[in-house]
Amino acid sequence: MRVIAMTSRFVRVLAVVGVLSTTALGQDQDVAPPMHVKVLSIFLVPRGETEQTSQQSEKLIRHLEWSQTRYSELLPGKNTFAIAERQATVIKSDRDLTSFRALGEDFGPRVVEELLAHLKFNRYTCPYVLLTVMMNPKDDFPVGGGRPLNGGFNTGGGLIVLSSFALDQVPNFQSTLQHELGHSFGLPHVDVYGYDMKSNASFMSYNQAHRTSSFNASQSPGAIIPEDLRGLALNKRVFPKLVFDPKRDIPPDYPIAKRIIPLGPMKLEGQPAGIEVTTSSGETFGSKVSNCAQGEILPNLKTGQVTFDGRKMWSSGETKTGWVSLEIRFPVEVELTKIGIHSQHSGEYHAAIATRIAVQGKTSTFREVVAAPLKSTDATVALKKTKGCIWQFDFQAGPSKMVVLRGLRFFSGDNELFPPLVPYQP
Repeated sequence: MRVIAMTSRFVRVLAVVGVLSTTALGQDQDVAPPMHVKVLSIFLVPRGETEQTSQQSEKLIRHLEWSQTRYSELLPGKNTFAIAERQATVIKSDRDLTSFRALGEDFGPRVVEELLAHLKFNRYTCPYVLLTVMMNPKDDFPVGGGRPLNGGFNTGGGLIVLSSFALDQVPNFQSTLQHELGHSFGLPHVDVYGYDMKSNASFMSYNQAHRTSSFNASQSPGAIIPEDLRGLALNKRVFPKLVFDPKRDIPPDYPIAKRIIPLGPMKLEGQPAGIEVTTSSGETFGSKVSNCAQGEILPNLKTGQVTFDGRKMWSSGETKTGWVSLEIRFPVEVELTKIGIHSQHSGEYHAAIATRIAVQGKTSTFREVVAAPLKSTDATVALKKTKGCIWQFDFQAGPSKMVVLRGLRFFSGDNELFPPLVPYQP
């Protein structure tokens, strides 16, 4: 097992290690979701607490392998998640257990910040779901929880927190682990889709019939319902071969929820906060220009009804020059090779018909990288490999003198940087 001491020196340099690149990515990017995400077991040892025993280490790995098998049983084609190592990493914290308890709602984010500092990743480069068991023999703190670091599906790593007390003394540790793994992969509770948390068949409910007992399975184990399968299939970094086929995977007369509802990102201090988007071209109809980056990109369907959504799109003001403009500031320098541009709404209103893309140089002046017509409302514009932190995007409006953007996507080779919370599906 690997042991990493958590010293105050590491905490002080959190902002520095938060932007280190890593050979695990196989890429020359400081901020890029890794191509593959695996589950890494960690024992977090608060100051003054005893390290885990060999029996506890073996028990945790055994539970993780059982969860891996259970996902394989539930998913088509025996798909399942990968385990990073068959032994746990040990991280010693400067905080004692009392200090962790005092964090309240900040507990999860502070734990993530410490783990990332010691593993030398940031929130976007982390290739792991951090399965973290805190050494606490006294009570079930922290209560089990899980979520993706960056929200949504397919955006990178995740976090699960559990207590050693639960590992040793709570009979349903296994069913809890299966549930929290689901959260770390991006799945919400089933009540967001209108299902009852106490009775639904999904393992993302709180159905008591699903509870395991030590290493004994439940007589009525939790299942993966179509909404769960649809969500997991979006997370290609964890389940690269998993495919959701509506004809195969939605039972007859099953009213699957139309909207995919993602979990939000964690608020992490000293970590890249995402993309900042500003505009001098106005924000109309209740929209925000910030919706252009990392948000859900809705389809552009012509159904005879208006499908504009100001919570997820940006609508510019009317342009006098024929062009609207926005500026994008990445938290670190990135190298881009292509841009996905999704304009227009309702299949007929306010498309962008051309674009000019420029990058800011060392002298604060912008240098044009590409100018191109947009042949469709879901277009991809190729660039020569170009590095930069601040970029300017101009879009030519059509006859309406306005542009609606449903979203922008940013690629370095085949890897999508800062992807939307719900992966775009044409």
